[in-house]
Amino acid sequence: MSEPTMPGAGGPQPTARAQRDTDRGSITPLVLGMVLCLLILSAGVIAAGSAFLGGQRVQQTCDGAARAGADALATSLSYAGYTQADPAVRIAINGYLAVRHSDIAASFSITTDTVHVTCSADVPITFGAIVNSPTLARTVTSASTAEYGFVANG
Repeated sequence: MSEPTMPGAGGPQPTARAQRDTDRGSITPLVLGMVLCLLILSAGVIAAGSAFLGGQRVQQTCDGAARAGADALATSLSYAGYTQADPAVRIAINGYLAVRHSDIAASFSITTDTVHVTCSADVPITFGAIVNSPTLARTVTSASTAEYGFVANG
């Protein structure tokens, strides 16, 4: 029995089985490359998510500090007058941050009946050490208006 030939070809053509045998293993590099790409993409998404959530944590803490400062401002203006407002607000903001997150630095200003707080912190990033940047500096601002006649407990 002779091998199948194509017209114009100089000799026998490989059979289907022989052609399959030459293709063995050619999918392995493709699969490995795709797995590597998926791992890198997953690490990037996880790192970006941790940076975002860390920023949200700083923002929520700053919002709470501004609210604590506004409550102290309302109390100071009601009882002690404006001259005692600055120390009372400072104590309230620092006390709030000391209990919740001591790693967040804050500065504040008072305009009429509003407390403006700027908070900054270095937020840890998952997998950040791989790219030699384990933290990300985040700075956020928040403002809260004093509500007269209402003094929060706590």
